[in-house]
Amino acid sequence: MTKTEHPDVIIVGSGPTGSAYARTLRTLIPDLTILMLEAGPALGGRLGQHVEAIPPGAQRQAAAIASQGPATAPYDPASRAEWSRRIAGGDDASLLRRPGLFVANHADLHSGDAAFAGFAAANVGGMGAHWSGGCPRPARSEYPDLFNDAEMDALLTEAEAMLSVTPDLFAGDPGLDAMIAILRPAFAEGRPADRRVRTMPMAAGRVDGELCTHGVDVILGDLLENDPAFTLRPNATVLRILHENGSATGVEVHDRLADSIARIPCRAVVVAADSLHGPQLLHASGIRPPALGRNLNEHFQVSLLAELDTAATPKGMMWIPCLGDAFPFSVTIGGANPGHMPFDRPQDHALAFISVFCAGDITPDNRLRFDDEARDWRGLPRLSVDLRLTGNDQSTLAAARALTLSIADAVGRPLPGHMPISPPLGSSLHYQGTLRMGLRPDDSVSDRNSRVWGFSNLHVAGNGVLPTATATNPTLMSVSLAIAGARALATRLSEGGLDA
Repeated sequence: MTKTEHPDVIIVGSGPTGSAYARTLRTLIPDLTILMLEAGPALGGRLGQHVEAIPPGAQRQAAAIASQGPATAPYDPASRAEWSRRIAGGDDASLLRRPGLFVANHADLHSGDAAFAGFAAANVGGMGAHWSGGCPRPARSEYPDLFNDAEMDALLTEAEAMLSVTPDLFAGDPGLDAMIAILRPAFAEGRPADRRVRTMPMAAGRVDGELCTHGVDVILGDLLENDPAFTLRPNATVLRILHENGSATGVEVHDRLADSIARIPCRAVVVAADSLHGPQLLHASGIRPPALGRNLNEHFQVSLLAELDTAATPKGMMWIPCLGDAFPFSVTIGGANPGHMPFDRPQDHALAFISVFCAGDITPDNRLRFDDEARDWRGLPRLSVDLRLTGNDQSTLAAARALTLSIADAVGRPLPGHMPISPPLGSSLHYQGTLRMGLRPDDSVSDRNSRVWGFSNLHVAGNGVLPTATATNPTLMSVSLAIAGARALATRLSEGGLDA
C-alpha cells in the first residue's frame, strides 16, 4: 500500500495549475502526500510532456486522438468548401475539429451569437500538453483587484520561473525583427517600456535547435521520478467531491480501465479541472454557490493571413501587449507555413498569421448550465453554455477587425482573397470567470486564495478563478494565483486550521 492511497491532498486535474499546486505544496511541506487524478490517459513518453516532444507521425497522431475524450477517431480535414468560406470571412465548420481537443458542451454550434465551442483535452498534462506556450504578462488593469500590484508582480515572476519562461526566445529572428521595426513606432503612444511591441515570452526552449514547448513535466520535475509521496493516476474520473459540514473529506473516483468506483479520503481537495469541468464537478457534488458557472468570459478574436513585404518568414511570435481600455487587445503575430494550408498554397511571399484577442464584457448571464437528467461521456451532468456578445463586445469586435487589417497593411497586405475571420466563440481556449474569486460569496465562488466559500479545505484552480476582463493569455496569471492558493492551503495544513 502506498502513502498516496490515503493522501493528505487530492488534486483533480493534471494541467498547469494543478501541477503548480502540487509543486508549491510539496516545496512548503516536504512530507506531504499528494494524489493527482486525471480523467484522461498518459500520452506516451515522459508523463506530462508536451505533444511536440512526441515524435511526429503516427505516434503524435495517436496522442492527439487519445486526448480527444469522446472523439476517438481522427478528425476530417477542412474541405475545399469550408476553406473557401473561411478565407472569405465566413463560417467554417472545420474550425470546430481541432486535433487533440473535443467540444465539451452540448449545444447547437451553428446558432449564431449563442454558439460556443467549449474545447477541452483529456490527458495527462491537460491543455498544458497542447498549448502554444505563450506567457505574456497581463496589463496591470487586468490584475485581480484582490491583490495589490506588488503582490501580483511577485507572483507573476514566480510563475515565470515555475513555467521556465524564456523572455526573448525569438530574439534575432530576421522576420520578427523586421515586423517589430515597422510596428513598434506605430504602437508606441502611451506605452511604458514593458508594454512595447516585442517578441512573445514563451514557456519553451530549444532542443537540438528545435523549439520545444514546455509541458507540466517542467513544473512537476522530480515529483514524477518515483517519488513515493506523489502519485499521478491517469484514467481516473472524479465523479463527486465527498464533503460534510463545510469540509471536503475525499473524492469518489471511477477507474476507467478497471471500470470500478472507489472512495478515497483526504485532508484537502484541489479542483483544477479547467473552467468548464471544474464547475461541472462542483455542481455534481452538490456544491452550488450562486456564482458557480456564471460570469463566463473568453477572449473572442479576429484572425487574418497576411502576405509580407519582408523576405524572411518569421520563425517565432511577436506580441502587441494589451493596455486596458486604451488598447483592449492582445495581438499575436507569427510566421505561417504555406505547406500547412490545405488548398491554393502561395509560394511567392513570406506569410504571417495575425490574431487579435479581445477583452469581453463580464455578465452573470453568460454562464454554464448543467442537466442532471443527462450525462456526458464521463458520467457527469451534461453541460451547455449560454454566451452572447454584448453591444460593447460587438463594437470591440469591429475595432479588432479594423486593427487586423491595419496591421496587415503595415507589414504587407492581406493574403489575396482572404478576409479577417472571427473563429467560433470559445476558439481562444481561454475561458474565465466560472469559478471566480472575490470578496463575497453572493457574487463569487472562491476567496482571494481560491478557497471555495463555506469550505475549510476545498480549493479551485485554473483560468476559471480569474475575476477580471482580460485580453492577455491567462495561463501565467492562473499559475500565479495557483501559487498563492497553494501557499494559503499549506499554511492551513501545517497549522491544522482547516475549520470553515
